[in-house]
Amino acid sequence: MKTRLLSAGIGIVLALGLVILGAYFPVVIDISLAAVTIMCLVEGLSAKKLDKKLTMVIPCTAFCLLFFLLYTNKLAMMCIVFAFIVALYLSMVFNHENLVFPDLSFALTVTTMCTLGIWTIVYMYDRFKSVTGIFYVVISLAIPWFADGGAYFGGSFLGKHKLCPKISPKKTVEGAVAGVIAGTIIPLLAGVIFKFFFFAPETTVNYVNFAIIAFLASIISILGDLSFSLIKRSCNIKDYGALIPGHGGMLDRFDSVIFSAPLILILDTVLPIIK
Repeated sequence: MKTRLLSAGIGIVLALGLVILGAYFPVVIDISLAAVTIMCLVEGLSAKKLDKKLTMVIPCTAFCLLFFLLYTNKLAMMCIVFAFIVALYLSMVFNHENLVFPDLSFALTVTTMCTLGIWTIVYMYDRFKSVTGIFYVVISLAIPWFADGGAYFGGSFLGKHKLCPKISPKKTVEGAVAGVIAGTIIPLLAGVIFKFFFFAPETTVNYVNFAIIAFLASIISILGDLSFSLIKRSCNIKDYGALIPGHGGMLDRFDSVIFSAPLILILDTVLPIIK
């Protein structure tokens, strides 16, 4: 537990440092999240040992980079998606003795999930390129991470009933409830802090909408965690990597974010937090 807490503390400090730096140099946020995405998808590919196959890794990483760079150009995006799918099929055709269709499907799924999930945060940030954009970056990370932390500690001290023992043996119903509560309530502090210290006086925070979005995003973050845990079990691995002591790899830390960030964006369009 000490290792997990220390790693979490260092991670939070680094994340806040990048967010603060991004306030002065906006490109830092884009570059950092693109780098995180590539790390996540490479770790995902490594679960099925596809990271050793360059004909898979190159199209996947290229798709990710180009998606982050050119997402505002609709025609370019259509070409990128088409080229990505063709490249994967060509890889399978010319390496049919070593690659099979399930490998292609796995690579396609992992790459699109990681790219679209984390890119959502970039999109929310780029909508404003201001303190408001930074606020959305913060809550997109805070909600799933506090939900995960709440689930971990709630399960450690209160857990009695297993949530999905065949997928993730340590997760409990009590932990999930604690996670949803933590992921809903604690991030609201970000709204208070930004309102009184960073936002312009005329900016308002709708805490009711914020709470609803945080509540629903916390729930789906658990689904994200379980989904990627299921992938790990099917690949017979414990973690996606060992980059973060006590947590695993980058994908182990961002699996819940990949599911919750898009939901935050979708819900914010109908229940705006900032006005």
